[in-house]
Amino acid sequence: MDTIRLVVCIVLSVPAAIVVNATFDRFLTDRPLFQSSVRPRVSHRAVGLLILTLALFVGAQQRFVDESWPEMLAYCVLFAVLLLLSVIDLYEFRLPDAIVVPSIAVAITTIVAVSVVSDTPERIRYALIGGAIAFGVLFIAHLVSPRGMGFGDVKLAALLGLAVGWQASSANEALILVLWLLLIGFGVGTVAGLALYVIRRRNEPFPFGPFLAIGTVATVLLSQVLVAT
Repeated sequence: MDTIRLVVCIVLSVPAAIVVNATFDRFLTDRPLFQSSVRPRVSHRAVGLLILTLALFVGAQQRFVDESWPEMLAYCVLFAVLLLLSVIDLYEFRLPDAIVVPSIAVAITTIVAVSVVSDTPERIRYALIGGAIAFGVLFIAHLVSPRGMGFGDVKLAALLGLAVGWQASSANEALILVLWLLLIGFGVGTVAGLALYVIRRRNEPFPFGPFLAIGTVATVLLSQVLVAT
């Protein structure tokens, strides 16, 4: 069974990467964040996205090897969406509502359906708690510093909170997992920001969505360990 799941995830990563790459092209404009006189070849970008998608799908398979197929596949889809949003944010400095908002709706629908079918309806509440906490924390950060924390990141936080909260078995665990998401995301983002400051020799804004995505993926994959500490 483990081998079958692994093979399925590996096979699915190929069309998923193709969709991510094709969708990214639709949102690419002539105003990339990282200006370059030489455009990266599409083939190179496609290979990179394929490698990242494969790694994320295999990570989901390893994490959810003992869980239901729908739950594992749901997180595979989530990871692909986060990869797409991260690449768009890196190039375009934005998180399109056309992707974020439908993803939130699909996430809620999936969480409700899978939780009810698996006879764990209480997980719906924990997911919603996680989404509310993550949204609330980043909304406050947005009010304090709109330039530093865009509202796109705030809306993305709702999706990320749902994802990590769904892994909780209590409201307290949902809070803990959201805090880990933010801690990892802000931690990695701070290190990256300092590195960019050293390289650029000036303080400039940079996209934060990818770091929130990293925090989410890490928290989901390590959720069992994180709530046990």
